[in-house]
Amino acid sequence: VSALTRLSWISAAMGPVDTRVLLLPFLQSYQLSRRESDEILCVLAAQWRAVARGVVGVLKADEEERERRLSLLGSADASARRDESAAVTRALGEIAGALEPLAAKEEKCIRDEAVTSLLYLLRFFPDFRSQQAFAQRFLLPIASRLLHSDSGLFFSKCSAAKLVPALYAYAAPAAGQVDDGVEKEKTEQEEGRDQRPAASREASAPEEKRVESEDSDLRRPELNLDRSELRSLFEKLLTHEALLVRRDAAVEVPAFVRHWRRIRDQTRQSACSEDAAQTLEEDPQGLGDFFLPTLKKMIADTIDFLRAAAVGSLLQLALLFPSASSQTFSASAVFPLLSAAVSDPSWRVRAVVARGLAALTAAFPSQFASQFYPCLQPLLRDSALRDVRQAAIRAVGEIAEVLPADEVSEYLVPLVPQLLQENAMSPAAAAAGVLPVVAPPTLSSPLLCNSPLLAPVLEVALPVARAAGAASAQTVLASLALLLNSREESHVRMTLAQHAGEFCALVATQRPAPDCPEAVRLVEGLCSALGATAGGGDWTLRVEIIKQVVPISKAF
Repeated sequence: VSALTRLSWISAAMGPVDTRVLLLPFLQSYQLSRRESDEILCVLAAQWRAVARGVVGVLKADEEERERRLSLLGSADASARRDESAAVTRALGEIAGALEPLAAKEEKCIRDEAVTSLLYLLRFFPDFRSQQAFAQRFLLPIASRLLHSDSGLFFSKCSAAKLVPALYAYAAPAAGQVDDGVEKEKTEQEEGRDQRPAASREASAPEEKRVESEDSDLRRPELNLDRSELRSLFEKLLTHEALLVRRDAAVEVPAFVRHWRRIRDQTRQSACSEDAAQTLEEDPQGLGDFFLPTLKKMIADTIDFLRAAAVGSLLQLALLFPSASSQTFSASAVFPLLSAAVSDPSWRVRAVVARGLAALTAAFPSQFASQFYPCLQPLLRDSALRDVRQAAIRAVGEIAEVLPADEVSEYLVPLVPQLLQENAMSPAAAAAGVLPVVAPPTLSSPLLCNSPLLAPVLEVALPVARAAGAASAQTVLASLALLLNSREESHVRMTLAQHAGEFCALVATQRPAPDCPEAVRLVEGLCSALGATAGGGDWTLRVEIIKQVVPISKAF
């Protein structure tokens, strides 16, 4: 394993030519001899990326060296450069062939590294046309074979579910359409063969036959897939009998749009031809409508992690398509499904909604009062403390940063006193088992009196008060002052002491007069732990209060 991690050094020492001629065949045979060693195969699947860099000759980190080497793949001016480009392309194709069996392994870590390495090979081509030609010649056939694998195991289909969305933009737009990338590459190769001397043409005759054989394999119907066929095959993965295949496919549905937009943006930024840009002008919003019925059916599945994957994909699709009247896919089709997900019996599904509410509010702030706030309220009182309720509480602070001040004051500020009251248990109540404890106690607090949810509430109190304004900050500050009378743990006082100056500054902007009872009660509550009856308190708390003397003095 340690030796495999040094393949980048070996490739750098050998050079591109020797790496292609000597190291590449050795690693292929080595992989075959270690088929049962999962640890070695996992490392090797990742190290194929270093070998690919050695094959191309990109062995330095600076951008100039990378651009210089990649320009050789895209240029077809000189015969030597054309030959090197063909040799590098064939070597990268051999690496892709070595990664194919790794993408069908049972171990998930091996499959994930193999898929990452397969997609990494596209980075060595400078423009969309060369990437499309390589993808249609090597990667799409690999994805097709993984989809149609009849080995009896479903692991290859899990890898295909990750490959198909990333390669979708490189497939032919429709059935029967000529593959411009492959045809262009083939035409350039034929022109280069005509310009070479007779001796050179005779020497390369066996290699040309091998390439023609590969092209004939590429024209097989089950390997040369267009975009409509890829969508249909991916939809079958969403309804596959294997649960893991269905879950992986559901998670990857938004990747269709993300990869499409990434490739389209890269094509527009680079100096590509107009026909290449027009190839990506197809609106990817139809992908959301295409898979939406299947995802809605999956929400009603009896398996909870399938429902969670479907809900997560629908939320991601909604974020990818902000609301607009001209779009074919509208996020409003997803919002009605949130209420059912919030009341789902499985905590996994509810946790997905709790983690996604902040992002949804940032993308659709106008929908918070009507759609998201009714979902937030039950999540803040969910029975799954760590996975659902904590995520919902932390979402309150993130939501406060994107909403206008009036909505924060109306909806979020009243939540802070309620959350403090519900989650601030007294030691007697905790000992009685009112609420299960899932967090370890602090050093200065007895066992079972440290609420796991109080710390997140204290963390979001300041963002909510800051976003609501000075008037509403008084309500939050008064609730925190009352909390100090019922909680004696040092971690509670420490959290409040760290932000005491900021809270006082918020209140002082509204009422700069000396009488600020909320701030006075907060400071007195913090200092009560330093009295003689408390033994002087924790020294770290004393240090923190000393730090806050100057900010509090500046506020008043």
